[in-house]
Amino acid sequence: MGKSALIITLGMSAIIALLVLKLNANSNENVATTVNMFEQTQVRLIANSGVEIYLEKLKADITMKGKTFTDNSLFGGSYDVNIAGPDSAVVVTSTANFMGVNHTSIVKAAADKLPIFPVPAAMYVDADAITKVKINGNITVSGFDHDINGNPVVGNDLPGIAVDDPAHIPIIEGNIGGSAEIEGTGGSPSIQAVTNGIDWEEYAQDVESNPDIIINSSTDLSKIANLGTVASPKTTFVNGDIQFSSNLEGCGILVVNGNLTINGNFTYRGVIIAYQNSEITTKLNGDANVYGAMIVAGSSANLEISNGSFNLFYSQEALNNLANLLKTRRFKILSWWE
Repeated sequence: MGKSALIITLGMSAIIALLVLKLNANSNENVATTVNMFEQTQVRLIANSGVEIYLEKLKADITMKGKTFTDNSLFGGSYDVNIAGPDSAVVVTSTANFMGVNHTSIVKAAADKLPIFPVPAAMYVDADAITKVKINGNITVSGFDHDINGNPVVGNDLPGIAVDDPAHIPIIEGNIGGSAEIEGTGGSPSIQAVTNGIDWEEYAQDVESNPDIIINSSTDLSKIANLGTVASPKTTFVNGDIQFSSNLEGCGILVVNGNLTINGNFTYRGVIIAYQNSEITTKLNGDANVYGAMIVAGSSANLEISNGSFNLFYSQEALNNLANLLKTRRFKILSWWE
């Protein structure tokens, strides 16, 4: 009996020992598998991020094509990027290394410039915003052509305000107050119905996804010298409730998604797009001058001047300047291989 008990005890001990060894082996294997999965995921993230980073850089500097950029540090690893091909099929190859693990991502993308569409008036109001657009105060909206500095020129005169339907004209007229003056072709107030074949809200979203400058409530505006210049126009996306409290100039395309308050002097040469639910207000001694055009592409816009002035002068020269010099590019992904 004693020997049998001893044998059974020794047998159970051997079985338990085998189970412990097996559990330890499984534990070690699971840890190794987890570490391997982490390394594979991390190196893939680094490679894919490298593609995105250099596509973004390529938008501003197309001369990067045909070059290789090595030893870029990211997320504890590194990656090399090669850019090849024509604009119609740019190929970006990103090879990453993390803890001795390698991963390569190859992306083919088509590049083109952000298009500059003709505008139908100094201010175009989308049908969705007709009942919610208010223009009040010391405002001049002129469809008569001006140069890029706001001086009248003989050129391509347009209506002051354009809408999609003749029935919208009296609605806009009813929302104009104070000393606001709307001038241009067709008499005063110059408000005309036009045929518009452009989805300006979609265009605003395109600019939003490819801005050169982003301004939100946390942006330190003192560090922004300008929003583009005549020699180098930029796309700017203003997102949120923003106040321009000092003199600021810009040139390019400005998309406003939120409430923009101008408490100072502001001059912009190009196109301003009031997007989604936007309000543009000048108060105190703020004077705003826009030479180009303005598009109300969202559901509402409130252009109100409490003290100061707002001049919106149509300028074909300003629009031509954008078409010739705006460098912003966008990339459509054609294929992504890993």
